Amino acid sequence: MQLVCVQNITHSYDGVRLAVSELSFHIKAGEVLALIGPNGAGKSTSLRILATLQQPDTGAVTWDGADAWQQRQFIRQRIGFLGDGTGLYPNMTAAGYLRFFAECYGMADADAQARVGELLATFRLSSKADALISDLSKGMRQRLAIARTLVHRPELLLLDEPADGLDPLGRRQLREILRTVANEGVGIVVSSHILRELDGFCDTVALIQKGAMQVFGPVDEVIDKYEVARRVHEVSITKGLQKGLELLRSHGGLIEDVLPLNRDEQIDPATSERGKIRVRIHGDEDSAAKLLRELVLADVDVIALTRLRSDLEDVYQSIGRDEVA
Repeated sequence: MQLVCVQNITHSYDGVRLAVSELSFHIKAGEVLALIGPNGAGKSTSLRILATLQQPDTGAVTWDGADAWQQRQFIRQRIGFLGDGTGLYPNMTAAGYLRFFAECYGMADADAQARVGELLATFRLSSKADALISDLSKGMRQRLAIARTLVHRPELLLLDEPADGLDPLGRRQLREILRTVANEGVGIVVSSHILRELDGFCDTVALIQKGAMQVFGPVDEVIDKYEVARRVHEVSITKGLQKGLELLRSHGGLIEDVLPLNRDEQIDPATSERGKIRVRIHGDEDSAAKLLRELVLADVDVIALTRLRSDLEDVYQSIGRDEVA
């Protein structure tokens, strides 16, 4: 696989409401595409059509120019798919589950055993190889389900909300694993409505709303296009609020709001010396770090500087769409 194209697909489940409408985008080998949008936007339907589990009413999906639906039995062997739900068998062991799918894909015994051991190690499940799936934690079950999608070394990986059930460490490890997989030439589509999970991980973004494409392109270009050069931070100050406001403005910071440090406190943004400043700071995290250093050197007592939204969340906010989790 070098290029998978989604060409003007439209699909309705009831013949009245469109789940996806004239949707077009593409995925290249070695590329990670973030398919984003709120719940009900059409992300899962798009993934099912990409996986050849659902035929679009109109339009087509092509693999290097060949119609995917017409060749679906062959193409499905080249796809790894995690849909809505994990599809785990509770009475199997973790290793037995992966081995079962390796055998379904026709792998020889020795190759299957080696691949299962490799995946268990990659997803930090080696110590649970002989444990029943029913006895695994939710996060472990989710990691096992993702490992299953990689058993046969697919060329295209389709993941619907893969970080569901994972703790922050597990989410970071998943991003690292998937980035490694992409670097081996696998195309990856990750669907999520939690945009912070996707920052710094994806190459391309496709933002859909009510089944229609709103934004599509390389992440950096999309961020530039929607002028996400000013990133929203919250600066918590216990002393020197007025001096902090003055310094932030002198560096081109756009003040969005001034809030009390605690809910039970009252604040006058023009005179109070403690509070939280919500400010748009131009540039990346290095710019924020430099401003923090200047605030401290100016005797402003800063107890926290926190990034409030991810880059993709800022893009979503800038085009005025519905709230995203």
